Amino acid sequence: MNKHILAIFYWIALVSSDTAAQLLFKVGALKTLGWKVDSLVFVGYGFNVVSFLLWMQILKTTRLTIALSTASALYITVTVGSYYLMGEPLNVSVMIGTIFISTGVFILSVYGREIDSVSKIL
Repeated sequence: MNKHILAIFYWIALVSSDTAAQLLFKVGALKTLGWKVDSLVFVGYGFNVVSFLLWMQILKTTRLTIALSTASALYITVTVGSYYLMGEPLNVSVMIGTIFISTGVFILSVYGREIDSVSKIL
């Protein structure tokens, strides 16, 4: 299989599994009563294990700065998923905040070395 196609598969699978894990944790937490943990929490942990294994594969082939910036897509997918699946609010301030967080993580990850070298000069 082509390395690029495999990398794209890993990224799509990572974002999907990590988003599913976060949403399952939320739904499971809402259904949890006292010490009786809802089964969806454990399903969420299963997706977390899958995400971890995918993340290890991604780190083998991708620079860490690029991997972290790409992983910031999770902020967007979890926000959109919680809106559509759980009816959580998605207003202008939530959208702007999500965009700022994602953009900030992207800038720090991609341009971190350049920013660090400039700060050393100053």
